[in-house]
Amino acid sequence: MFLYLLETNVTLDVAKMSIEHILVICSFIIVLVTIVFINGISIKLSDKEINIGGVYRLLAKKDEDTLLKETLHNFSEEVDHDITGELYDLVDSINYQIEDIALKSHCYFTFEKFISVLKTELEKRVRRNNLKEKLTNTNREKYTETIMRNVETKYETLRIKVNNLNCNESYADFSVIKYSVRNIVYQFFDGAKDILITGCRKKNERYEKEKGKFRTKAAQKASCEDPIEKNKGYIKRLGGEI
Repeated sequence: MFLYLLETNVTLDVAKMSIEHILVICSFIIVLVTIVFINGISIKLSDKEINIGGVYRLLAKKDEDTLLKETLHNFSEEVDHDITGELYDLVDSINYQIEDIALKSHCYFTFEKFISVLKTELEKRVRRNNLKEKLTNTNREKYTETIMRNVETKYETLRIKVNNLNCNESYADFSVIKYSVRNIVYQFFDGAKDILITGCRKKNERYEKEKGKFRTKAAQKASCEDPIEKNKGYIKRLGGEI
């Protein structure tokens, strides 16, 4: 019985159909195609799923991905803002680190001026957007030497001016405090690296958590996978463990 039904041929003689019937069939086909195009259909084959059409579904996926992408972008900017704040706090902390060595060689006002010179030089590094690149592509000694030269030049200029005044204040020769200042710059270098590494790790933790929520592979790659690899590169070059 079943074999007989399978062998049955179904034919449709269009030539014998009326115009009304043809229009009905064509309208049905158009409606069906429109529904598939707009809403789409899914065909499940084993562990694979094939999606056909579905403009609404594609637009919904795109909207969800766009919203998640914006959320992650805002999160990244917040982390960068926190990093900048921590870097400025790191610079502020030099007041206490240098006080013991500087007050022995300076009066109060010359000490404050010297602190200002050193802080200005370090804050200039924080303000520049390429601090992360500088720290990853420059070794500690080379980076420190550049700062030390700038600080010594400004220090010597101030020392000459102050020593020529009649206020009985003076600057000691830079060689007196050079070693201690270098150690402070080392602390800035190492501390800045730690702050940047922590920031990169914080971003990656969030990206790893959110990447599975993207509906499209392209958005997942652009918003999570690529930034994760980029941050891993920064962490490695900054001397941290991935």
